[in-house]
Amino acid sequence: MKAYLRKFRPPRKLRVTFPGKWFLALTVAVGAAAINTGNNLLYLALSMNLSLIILSGILSEWCLRGLRVRVAHASEAFASRDCLLAVTCSATGKWLPAFSVTVSPALPGAGRGAWFPEIPPGGADTRIIPYRPERRGPVPSFPCTVSTRFPFALFEKSAEVNPRENCLIVYPEPGAPDAAPPGTDPGDHLGGKTAWGREGALICGVRGHSPSDPVRDIHWKASARLGTWMVKEREAEPSKAVDLHLAVPSPPGEFERLVSRACAQVLRCEREGLPYRLRVGDRVLVAPADAGRRRKALSILARVTTDGTLPSAGEGETP
Repeated sequence: MKAYLRKFRPPRKLRVTFPGKWFLALTVAVGAAAINTGNNLLYLALSMNLSLIILSGILSEWCLRGLRVRVAHASEAFASRDCLLAVTCSATGKWLPAFSVTVSPALPGAGRGAWFPEIPPGGADTRIIPYRPERRGPVPSFPCTVSTRFPFALFEKSAEVNPRENCLIVYPEPGAPDAAPPGTDPGDHLGGKTAWGREGALICGVRGHSPSDPVRDIHWKASARLGTWMVKEREAEPSKAVDLHLAVPSPPGEFERLVSRACAQVLRCEREGLPYRLRVGDRVLVAPADAGRRRKALSILARVTTDGTLPSAGEGETP
């Protein structure tokens, strides 16, 4: 039934602005005076007013037609925290520019709409708007209202468009960081150089000198033999990885608290350069050597459910 009614929904919505109401009242008054007096000048003024109304409708339709919208993160989005969205409006395929276009995402927590004074033909423009999501998880598809008051601001014409490449995801709200976060144990020793650059005592070779190397690491014999400054290259000390464990299944309230605290600990480890692994139940989903570890861990914490399943990034409930 909804799909049937959607077919008969008008593609455009029209709202009369405050100046437009005065203009319509003036047009009606001029028409009434022209009919009562038969004055040709009044008929001419009435026809000019009606022509402006028709011209306004044509130009506003020309501005809205062919526009495309894309909404993406301009910064990392955490639940109940202020962040930013990048709204991009493109006029691909248009051979004339669009003027005075406003894009308003129908997204809970999104701030005011993004106003584009001019969108060049075949080009695009991007504006940043504030966003405060309510809870974590993938953001489902949402429409955007594209409107314009061009050219005379007498009417506001609007249409709904679906943004392209909707891949918004909201990370959990970081809880209070703890000295020992829930579910963390000392992990096994990891070989290789640690993130904060601590080095062992064993020398494994020499390399060229860089301005950041301390003087105590200069290898004097190798420098004298090669005629250039060389420094000692040491083996890295093994470091312990922080083990972040989410016990599943868990009660919803307790699970959200654990996810928030795990999110805070991930941010703390990334800030301090500490290696970590993320376990959900008995599965290790993020290892210390993973590429893009921060984004991967936060994405998992944003999507994980109380039973340990991970919906795809395109799924989610309405926030």
